[in-house]
Amino acid sequence: MSDLITALDNTELEWWKEKIEEHRIRLVNKPSYYVEKIIKERKINKEDLEKNIEGILLSLREEAWQTYLIDEALFNSEIISHLFVNRNLPKTILSELLNREFFNLDLEKLSKEEIEIKIAKIVGDSTGRVFPYIYQLSLSTTNSRRTRSGKVFETLIESFFDILQYPYETQSSISSGEYWSLGKKVDLIVPDVEKYSKERAKCAVVTMKTSLRERWQEVAEELHRTSVPHIYLLTLDPKVSGNLIDTIKRYNITLVILKKDKERFPRSDNVKDYETFFKKEIPYIANYWKA
Repeated sequence: MSDLITALDNTELEWWKEKIEEHRIRLVNKPSYYVEKIIKERKINKEDLEKNIEGILLSLREEAWQTYLIDEALFNSEIISHLFVNRNLPKTILSELLNREFFNLDLEKLSKEEIEIKIAKIVGDSTGRVFPYIYQLSLSTTNSRRTRSGKVFETLIESFFDILQYPYETQSSISSGEYWSLGKKVDLIVPDVEKYSKERAKCAVVTMKTSLRERWQEVAEELHRTSVPHIYLLTLDPKVSGNLIDTIKRYNITLVILKKDKERFPRSDNVKDYETFFKKEIPYIANYWKA
């Protein structure tokens, strides 16, 4: 192949990363936007959550994800178009392919299927010749999806606290200095940091991980470093083993998982489902501070 791009030099790579970021910021909303939009559209209220917390959690997460994918598709279209319009070599590659494979065709003599095959070949050929750009875009999208999935989960949990009117503070709502003693893995605290400093055993420290893998170890390390007495680890990961539960119990970690997964561990007192977490664990702490 002539005009085949096999690698991007550092200058071109930095330009491409910058353009990807610019387009993503402009075209793809923050995770909180999707969550807030769907909660508002569905008019989720306290009574709804009290009836079916887990079902609403899963359905809202899926809706937020599907809405995000629509914006992501637009982003991919815009950024790839930008590449072929604004970069000389990709632009030349596409132009030459069109001139050779399409513009000289007598379209009236071709069937619809034959035209579609020609266009598909041009799309595939042009994409293949600029694959280093596509590869970097794919890496960026994978990282973005991973981050956004976690942020959607966190935003949903925080939104549930708001709807249920439970007092809490998050890392983003107070100064980093106040939160340092709790550790970077803490996402929120009930009711607040001030009360935690007075009577930490009567507060709830919460962290969230969509998947566990080895990440629970990060939480355990933070607990050891900061001397946080206990933490709730919320997850949607179904791959929870008895060995893991026994291990995290030694670190005073209570795992909050889906009900169907919790049913496999009926005797584990450091495993709760979301209904129990929101209807019993958190209200107990919140009510203590109301007294």
